[in-house]
Amino acid sequence: MQKELSTLQATCLVAGAGIGGGVMAVPYLAQRAGLASTLVVAVIAYAVTVVLHIMVAELSVRTDYSSELLSVFTKHLFRGKQPLRIGFYALMALTLVCNLAAYVAGSGEILAGLIDIPITGGMIIFFVFAAFVVFLGLRKVAANEVIVMAIIVVFVAIMAVLSFMHSGGLPALGGEPQPVLAVYGMIMFSLSSLFAVPQAASGLGGSRKKLLRSVTAGLGINLCVIAIITICVLISSQPVTEVAIVGWAKALGPVVNVVGSLFIFGAMLGTFWSISLQLCDMTGAFFKSNHTISWLVATLPAFIIALLPTAGFLELMQIAGGATAVIVALLVVPAYRNSVRLASHPQMLLGRIGKSKTLAFAVMLMYILMAVASFM
Repeated sequence: MQKELSTLQATCLVAGAGIGGGVMAVPYLAQRAGLASTLVVAVIAYAVTVVLHIMVAELSVRTDYSSELLSVFTKHLFRGKQPLRIGFYALMALTLVCNLAAYVAGSGEILAGLIDIPITGGMIIFFVFAAFVVFLGLRKVAANEVIVMAIIVVFVAIMAVLSFMHSGGLPALGGEPQPVLAVYGMIMFSLSSLFAVPQAASGLGGSRKKLLRSVTAGLGINLCVIAIITICVLISSQPVTEVAIVGWAKALGPVVNVVGSLFIFGAMLGTFWSISLQLCDMTGAFFKSNHTISWLVATLPAFIIALLPTAGFLELMQIAGGATAVIVALLVVPAYRNSVRLASHPQMLLGRIGKSKTLAFAVMLMYILMAVASFM
């Protein structure tokens, strides 16, 4: 199999797909749940997410390194049952279009605020650039993810330095027990890079070790970003607003407003690339259409929905997060179990533990819990 991506590109592909606007919702929930509870929950969420994403990587490996999930589930779960295949594509298309529309709308608002243009103009600028990169394919998407992730790291470092310069000290470690589940749901959503993992597996040319490194390191980068932003907001922003950047900017000044807005823009851009490329590949596999038609189906509907006076950004994020969690919990784990039932342990990405029914049940349960939490 031909190698298209380097380990760095695959890692940034996984990281870039996971960092999204949901990161800025974590500090508000963390303030209520307490810092200690939030950090414990973050570690648990990371562990669950890593296991699930390695399962997805295994599925891709056992489907001839497929870059999209439709072929994966067709082979390991649906087994020629066309109605299930049609239903899966329809559900995923709806979920991903809602998710993409949320990023178009949110990015349009950010650009409108930064360069003083109408929101519609901001959405058009974002969409044209983001969709063009997707049209160029996996290699160009991954190369651009490396650039975006480097910029995001710089932005996070700047905001961290400014936060500690204006620090009011660490908040109390304790908190209320009720918001802990909501924190868990939002962190799980913020870590999710489900659609980037098959793309990384496909692009790495069959190297299992590099695939494992890319998945764990990419999700690890996301975890660090979530933790740093949460701590920095809690020590410098009073009050902590529902969308953290609002109160953060008021506390630290216009520099954080600009840098923070650019951070969110970059995060949304990376996620848009991965999700729309996944939908493009699935559309091509489902309809057996050429790349241009698949690309239009994967990008244009989201742009149209973003222009309509429909639900706001957070509502679209909640819909996408809840639906994705249900899909993951109910489909990925059973498909994984089917794919590895007759596999030998040394060849499995998770090794000997990969065949554990208890592990599979626990992962499914934790993702069902995420689905419940995303609607709280």
